[in-house]
Amino acid sequence: MKAVFTKILVVFFVTISLINAQNNLAYNLKVGDQFKVKQVANQDIVQDMNGQKHIMKNLLEGDFSFVVEDVNDSLYGLKFKFDRFKMLSSSNRIGEIMSINTNDTVTDDDIEGKIFSQLVSVNLTMTMYKNGKIKSIEGSDELISKMVNAVGALDELTKEVMRESMKGEFSNESLAMSFEQMTYIYPNETIAIGDTWKNNFEGELSSKNTWTLNSITHDGVNITGESSVIFKNTDADVEMNLNGDMSSNLTTSPETGFVKTMTTSSTVKGNSIMHNMDDLEVPTTIISNVTYKTEKHVQ
Repeated sequence: MKAVFTKILVVFFVTISLINAQNNLAYNLKVGDQFKVKQVANQDIVQDMNGQKHIMKNLLEGDFSFVVEDVNDSLYGLKFKFDRFKMLSSSNRIGEIMSINTNDTVTDDDIEGKIFSQLVSVNLTMTMYKNGKIKSIEGSDELISKMVNAVGALDELTKEVMRESMKGEFSNESLAMSFEQMTYIYPNETIAIGDTWKNNFEGELSSKNTWTLNSITHDGVNITGESSVIFKNTDADVEMNLNGDMSSNLTTSPETGFVKTMTTSSTVKGNSIMHNMDDLEVPTTIISNVTYKTEKHVQ
């Protein structure tokens, strides 16, 4: 009986120690580490125009490869590239809007296909802090130039307009803010299971995030996040000002700190201002669900 009681006490104190242990959550990468990540994003955009529902559905898929090339005390240098890009966009009013898949053969008259086929042709470099904050990305100028030149013979004015338009999605700064939503997840201080910490995402989809460490096992580190979100997008025709919430659930590798799986779900609501319709305000809701999965890790 005494032996059983002693075992129970040992288990109890080990459990308490694990719960109260301070953990230094961070990336722990080595030169030569390789990761292949698959992203799938589904987005529904619903606009109410004079009682009529306009529904757009977007499907985005992307495969990315990351290779660690440099490691120092505070930063990682990674080479990364798009391996595959797919986007399907449709509307309940006009049907298919866009269909792109870089795995497909591009025909001579497929201008969009020619542009986006260049996504998989350029290596980019990323410098990242050990908490996942991205210091910089380089290489997008070459990427954008290839995308513009893929169209064929264009006058310089048209090329410049295209370059400026593409910078909104593919500039060094835009790519950094986009990828941070997958990488920037760790705190700057040691924490225990149950503790929370905060950080912010910037960009068109900006957010204030509160993260919670739920568990640590040999299989993974589980973290959840709750965020208040602001979505702002402005162009010549439409301006969107939307607010809402986002929930995240992710598991990272205890060995490398890299995301193994991650899901995010968000709903934002507000108005779209239609500048080409006398600044008509249109109630708008965007529902997004995004998943990331690391398909491969090779050292």
